[in-house]
Amino acid sequence: MKVVTHPHISGLAILASQHPDWRWYAIADSAQDATLPDAIDGSGAAMRCLLGAPQGSPLAGESPHLVQLAPPDLGSLAWQWIARWLGQPAPLKPSLTVVASTLSFDVMFAQLKQFTEIRLPDDYDMLFGFWDPAILGTLVGQLDDVTLHVKGPVLDRAQRALLLGGLTGWWYWDRDGRQHTVDVGATPPVRLSAPLLLTQTQVDELVEAGVPDHVLYFVDLNQPNLLRDVPEALRYAYVKKTLAGARAIGLVSMHDLVNYVCMTLIYRERWNGDAQITALMARVERGDITFDDAIDLLPSSTPTEP
Repeated sequence: MKVVTHPHISGLAILASQHPDWRWYAIADSAQDATLPDAIDGSGAAMRCLLGAPQGSPLAGESPHLVQLAPPDLGSLAWQWIARWLGQPAPLKPSLTVVASTLSFDVMFAQLKQFTEIRLPDDYDMLFGFWDPAILGTLVGQLDDVTLHVKGPVLDRAQRALLLGGLTGWWYWDRDGRQHTVDVGATPPVRLSAPLLLTQTQVDELVEAGVPDHVLYFVDLNQPNLLRDVPEALRYAYVKKTLAGARAIGLVSMHDLVNYVCMTLIYRERWNGDAQITALMARVERGDITFDDAIDLLPSSTPTEP
């Protein structure tokens, strides 16, 4: 086996040598990579679907799993897979995060599983994808993650302490492949009597956190030719930056946000420099016309050819 090296894993290996009592786990998302969790499931290692689905079931094939890992060591098959994953070109798929704790597998599983659902203000429960690196960073307010659309923290101090209870470390990698270390504090594991209750403001922030990804998805689905000249690694950042202009003129619906991004890709540098376009956007901001109306009134342009 060719050993793949990676500085992030080497750094975790140093931590493991300094803390021999730590146990190491991955939260691996099958929905992002169909080879998971099997690709990092070492011989005899514990593994369980965080949504409670039986292994091999359709739901388990689209769910996050808690997987017990050997301490970080590039001789391990699991850590070799992680090193290869981290070595892929951006954008990096949000396939897994790494957790350290002194807790046993069963206790660690129980601690994390209870956060897979949250309670909304209207008393409905909803799946809570805290294992997604972009969501995790937003929840805790990861200061060094410049890729976050909503900076957070969405959770208040007490809620963060509950989520991070019993952990000694939590690491994730953003879409650009940069490693981030979550400040886990030093709180004990908890047992919740009911799902974590979020306020409407918190729900709105979490919804907004996913907007750039959703807009990018629909642009790529409906007008992939418009993205042809934007390198894949830069597309998310482009959409995130462009959405600020859409919000500035009051656009809210996914329909309008997707169309706004498409128009900027069609008109390129003209979008912010053409007097007629600027005047139309001012009318949209004042509420005189809808954005759909403005599109019909835009000056002629030659879209990027498919």
